[in-house]
Amino acid sequence: MTENLLSPAQAAEIAGCHKDTIRRAVHFGLLKAQKVGRVFAISPEHLNEWIAVGMPNHRRKSTRKVKIEEQSLSDKEISEEP
Repeated sequence: MTENLLSPAQAAEIAGCHKDTIRRAVHFGLLKAQKVGRVFAISPEHLNEWIAVGMPNHRRKSTRKVKIEEQSLSDKEISEEP
């Protein structure tokens, strides 16, 4: 059964992201994984589901919020110019 499981590094290589992104997604419950000893193991099926929904992670929400706030600030500056 453990032959099918992936380490965070292997999952990151398949998903095309950093292994910390995988670990963060597991930590926040966005990617299902099981703990084998001290390491998390991810099934390929759960990894594919996570990729299919757009690889959500905890940091993306705050990054988008900052970009939106920056954009709204720049829009205000443009509208305030005479």
